[in-house]
Amino acid sequence: MKSKIINPDAHLFFHYCNGVGPKRFSLIKKAFGGADKAFKADKQQWLDLGFTPKLVENIFQHKMFFDIKQTKQDLAKQNIHYISQEDQIFPKLLTEIADCPIGLFIKGSLVTTDIKAIAVVGTRKATSYGQEITQRFVTSLVSRGFTIVSGLARGIDGIAHKTALDIGGRTIAVMGCGLDVVYPPEHKVLAAQIAQHGALISEYPPQTKINPGNFPARNRIISGLSLGVLVTEGSIQSGTNITAMMAVEQNRDVFAIPGPITSQMSQGPGKLIQMGAKLVLAVEDILSELQIAGVDLDVDQKLNGQKSITTPQFDDHNQEQIWQFLLSGNQHIDNISRSVRIPVTSIMTALTMMELRGIVKNLGEGIWMAS
Repeated sequence: MKSKIINPDAHLFFHYCNGVGPKRFSLIKKAFGGADKAFKADKQQWLDLGFTPKLVENIFQHKMFFDIKQTKQDLAKQNIHYISQEDQIFPKLLTEIADCPIGLFIKGSLVTTDIKAIAVVGTRKATSYGQEITQRFVTSLVSRGFTIVSGLARGIDGIAHKTALDIGGRTIAVMGCGLDVVYPPEHKVLAAQIAQHGALISEYPPQTKINPGNFPARNRIISGLSLGVLVTEGSIQSGTNITAMMAVEQNRDVFAIPGPITSQMSQGPGKLIQMGAKLVLAVEDILSELQIAGVDLDVDQKLNGQKSITTPQFDDHNQEQIWQFLLSGNQHIDNISRSVRIPVTSIMTALTMMELRGIVKNLGEGIWMAS
């Protein structure tokens, strides 16, 4: 999908600024009438609008030392692209939540059909029962065109991602650290596969280390990206319940699969059912609940049809490969060469021809985008 970014620089600036989180950023945008206006405002304008001297000083100190161009180049070299709330490809469902992220760092690609997504979450200590039902439900959901969203954790999360990939589906992993850090470390191969056939997403910039406090915030994005949250297995104290509660706050459906009452890992779904979650025995139970809520379950077919109409004509396979790769976001020419395995000289020739036809745009400093 084409990515028409209205104002990435201002968002990126504030995203890296200490003391400016999603809620404060929302207040800043509202006060100034946009992120770009806030970015260009002088100190007195900030103070006149009621922002504290401490925050204003912090923002202007950040402006002195933060190099936007270098940051964008560093992201491109790591094959990470950044999308702001204003970006056309920013997930629509995520914009509906109260504390929407300022932007997202992404490895891989988001596509229009990701709007039809279900989060599948559960315990890190999956039993054989939990593994079996997770595989069964994920397989059924993927076969019906759903993207699977989860958190790349051990147990149910990893099973959900892997099952989706094994049957050729799309999956999105939301991480609670920078995208240059894979946690748990044994999921490095899985993370690479997800980036190739879906997306790794984080609201945290690269080099953000593992911090337990980040994971509850991460969970709001898992539920925020999804039409509903399916809990397959977990204890009453499981962090999965945090995701379920956030889903309720975001007006998302919560689905829970019952299990043996003698199993501690079935007590979490059981408790959620008691609290009003939809008890599901088959994927049809999820579909019927979504239809009752007015969700268009044929959206993937409609969007796929639109997408095929806008695909440009190419002179050769090299151009097509390059364009498909650029759909994931702005890329440095070295990353393009490594990813599509075409020499830089051939890449440059192809990009020049594509630029003349308006298919791509040269952003300077070796960075290109699909236009």
